[in-house]
Amino acid sequence: MTSSLKKVVVSVVLLTGLGVVAPTLAETQSISSIAATAARVAQARAEGQGYERVSVAVRPIDARLRLTQCGSPLTVLPTVAKRALGQTSVGIRCSGPEPWTIYARATVSAIITVPTLNTSLSRGTLIGEGDITVTERSVTQDLVGFATRSVDIVGREIRRDMAAGQLLRSSDLVSPKIIERGQTVDLIAQAAGLSVNMQGKSLGRGGVGDRVLVKNLSSGKRVEGLVLASGSILVN
Repeated sequence: MTSSLKKVVVSVVLLTGLGVVAPTLAETQSISSIAATAARVAQARAEGQGYERVSVAVRPIDARLRLTQCGSPLTVLPTVAKRALGQTSVGIRCSGPEPWTIYARATVSAIITVPTLNTSLSRGTLIGEGDITVTERSVTQDLVGFATRSVDIVGREIRRDMAAGQLLRSSDLVSPKIIERGQTVDLIAQAAGLSVNMQGKSLGRGGVGDRVLVKNLSSGKRVEGLVLASGSILVN
């Protein structure tokens, strides 16, 4: 046996004895199986929050990574993240004889149907059915605070100038003012099952559900009341 061949044989024996021989290609966990697990979990999280037509794009995992083939099904680490859309991370663990953990990053999006303005409107405009259209949007963020139903938009006033195509936040909308400052209004006081009606004078503007300050014309006292759909004001 030549001197160089002896050195090669000795080197392999030593590495094997130390347990540091890298796994062969057949013994490594496929990167595609890790990415597929991450995509499946991210999709399930979004669908669990009510989103449909969900798409998941898993960021490429370094192909040079060599993880030992897991002898048991891969498990997913729990997460405290409440957001299902956008940038997310999925922790995947192998609990086999040679355990490992890896985090896969992904971008999650969903197609939603939402009402949007089909024309530009100025502040104070009362929104009618003809001012909105239902469109499909691909979103990568949870629509917390947005008005996602036409019934929540039609008949409301907008609080600021808005352009066509914009999504509407609930904070952009207010109830139309049915009570004007200085207007004479009916006051309704309820207590112990009894209802008393009197007249008052509104000291501010308000829509249905708003609270306004009014002056009782009989006693001269100022009280706060809730504007009712009838135009009356319910006072304590």
